[in-house]
Amino acid sequence: MKKNEIMLLLVVFGILALVLSWQLIYKNNQTKTQEIEAQNVELQQTVDRLEILNAKKPEYIEATELMKTSDDLIIDSFASGVRIEDQVMYLYNMELVDANDVRVPNVSLQAAQVVPYAGTLTTEEGYELQDEGIGMYRLETTVGMTTTNNGLKNILNYIYGMDSRKSVTGVTLTTGQDGYLTGNMKLDFFYLTGTDVPYVDQNISGVSTGTTNIFGVLNGSAVQPVGTEGEAADAEGETADAEGED
Repeated sequence: MKKNEIMLLLVVFGILALVLSWQLIYKNNQTKTQEIEAQNVELQQTVDRLEILNAKKPEYIEATELMKTSDDLIIDSFASGVRIEDQVMYLYNMELVDANDVRVPNVSLQAAQVVPYAGTLTTEEGYELQDEGIGMYRLETTVGMTTTNNGLKNILNYIYGMDSRKSVTGVTLTTGQDGYLTGNMKLDFFYLTGTDVPYVDQNISGVSTGTTNIFGVLNGSAVQPVGTEGEAADAEGETADAEGED
C-alpha cells in the first residue's frame, strides 16, 4: 500500500473517530445538559414558590388557627348523635314550652339520611384537603300539633333556641271551629359523626315510663287503659241484668 493511500485511510479513520465522538460524547453530554437545565428551571420555580409560602407563613398559621376555631364552633353546634329517645324528649319538652297552648297528638319519625357534602376539597393553590371522616345526618320528623298563635311562636323560639342544629322545613296549620290551630310541622334534626364529641344520653328522670300516651293527649282523658272498654261493657251488662231481675 502506498504512502498516499495510508494517509487517506488515516484521514478517513480520523473523521470517523470525530463523528463517533460527537455522537457518543458531545451529543450525549448536550442532552444531559438540557435535562439538567430543565431540572434547574423546575427547581428554581419550586424555590420561588416556597419562598413566597414562607413569607406568608405567619398569615397561613393565623388563618389555620382561625379555621380550626371556626370548625370547633360548627362541630359544637351539632349534636354528636340523635336517637329516638332524643327526638321524643325534644317533642315532649315542646309541649312543656306552653302547657296551655301546645299539644302534640302524633309524630312521624323517619330514618336518618346522609347529607352529601357539596363543597370542594381543593385549595386555590391546588392542594388537596384531607377528608377527616366527619359525616352529617338528617332525620326528617313530622309533628302533628294543636296550638294557638302564641303557642306557635313559643314553639319556634324553642326550636331555634336549642344548642344542636334543627330546622323547620314547613308548617301547615288550619284554624278549627274551636279557634285552635291544627296541622303538621316538618322538623329536621341534624347530627355529626366522626367527631371527638361524645354522645350524651338524654335525662328522662321527669318522664313517666311505660305509658302509651307520653305526649299527654287531652291530659290523658282521651286514652283508656287496656281492658277498660271490656270492663265497662261487662259492668253495663251486669246493670241490665239486675234491672231485669227487679
